[in-house]
Amino acid sequence: MRDAQAWVEHLRAHLPLALSGEDPEGVHQVRVAGRRLRVYLELLGWRVLQDDLRRLVRGAGRVRDLEAALTGPLALSPAFRTYLEEELRLARASLPGLLASPWMEGLLRALAVLPPLDEERAAKKLERLAARAEARLAALRREPSLEALHAYRRALRRVRYAKEFLGLPAKREKALQEALGGLQDLEVLLGLLGAYLAQTQDPEALALRERLEAERQKGLAEVWAHLGLDSGRA
Repeated sequence: MRDAQAWVEHLRAHLPLALSGEDPEGVHQVRVAGRRLRVYLELLGWRVLQDDLRRLVRGAGRVRDLEAALTGPLALSPAFRTYLEEELRLARASLPGLLASPWMEGLLRALAVLPPLDEERAAKKLERLAARAEARLAALRREPSLEALHAYRRALRRVRYAKEFLGLPAKREKALQEALGGLQDLEVLLGLLGAYLAQTQDPEALALRERLEAERQKGLAEVWAHLGLDSGRA
């Protein structure tokens, strides 16, 4: 059984890095900590602070998406890279108002006094999270789509984090979550490309979009096969 304090400290330790912009891991780890702590609250059976942690995760989301696109392995056209850098500059301008605010300090103080988990109650909450993930998987199998796939990915992530808080093995959930996360990263980059191409003509960016769409279809086929689906209508 593990408590939340290691992740509260993880969150606090990564706030300066997230604000500085020196390393994309800063914002990423802030979001990871926020998501894990939301699951901890679910295991406690608490609704309090859930909205605050959701605000934290979503507030840093745009910055994380742009940083991931800029630091990824794909070659970007110079014009598309310039577009992403300007979008990142604008997104980063909002971070101090979130991460360096009295609200953030108040959230950290509240999280610092979270009680330990009650093992029996937390185990029952885990059962509910697992049942929710199974329901998402059943919906995905009935009607394969990107929306259903991402809903399952989010539910699976919560199960993984809950198991880890309870000291239970979560290798299957982690491996599948990482595979599905790769597809989500592709979706995010395709969305950024679409916004960019809606306002300009860039042959290099168009070629990149074609490659990413082909890669997405390949990845989807692998996921459908792994989940026992014949095909997907994404």
